[in-house]
Amino acid sequence: MDKIEIEIEGDSKEGSSTEVEKTVRTKRKEFEDGSYEEIRVEDVEGGFIKTVCTRKKVDGQWEYKDDKSVSTEDPLKDNSTEGIASRLESVLKNLG
Repeated sequence: MDKIEIEIEGDSKEGSSTEVEKTVRTKRKEFEDGSYEEIRVEDVEGGFIKTVCTRKKVDGQWEYKDDKSVSTEDPLKDNSTEGIASRLESVLKNLG
């Protein structure tokens, strides 16, 4: 068996103040035919980067599409009445 060596960029800067910490959240819908739509949101300084990855079969061939966009508001934030009520309830509990 061959030995494979992988170098990970940034290893030598461990603990350095130049490292950037970011949060990535993913929401994925899978379908019976094996296709899926995945929404990936990266929390970066000053906003969010949203990537929508779509994998689907059209006429027997797989199609791959990635769309990126930038937003100042969280694209995965639940803005429904229930979502707002839940966040408000959480804040009120933490105040008392």
